[in-house]
Amino acid sequence: MKELTYNERIAVMRILKDIILADNRIDDRERLLFNEIAKTLDLDESAKEDVDNLNSLLALTVIHDFKQEQKEEFAKMMGQMIVVDRDINYNEVRIYNVVNEFCNIKVEFEMDNYPEYTRS
Repeated sequence: MKELTYNERIAVMRILKDIILADNRIDDRERLLFNEIAKTLDLDESAKEDVDNLNSLLALTVIHDFKQEQKEEFAKMMGQMIVVDRDINYNEVRIYNVVNEFCNIKVEFEMDNYPEYTRS
């Protein structure tokens, strides 16, 4: 996803942050994955404020206009963020589903692929 503009990369990180915050717990594994993705997207600490300041609905409008391949790659990132703490949270999946539907991503999150993970 390196071909994304700076604003597109910030939008990706905003939605991922929303998934992290959805269960009102920030697990160290979520934080680590978030930082790894930011690094992969060539975002450093200075981008944190831009992520925090971006409205989630505006982030959705940006992601809505991604190419299908970019949307599918983003769906994988969201899925990774949901399961990284080995707990599948209802609100995290709800966010995934809203993003998937609004942005017309067409990649369902398959909870059945993770029978060993807890559900909250």
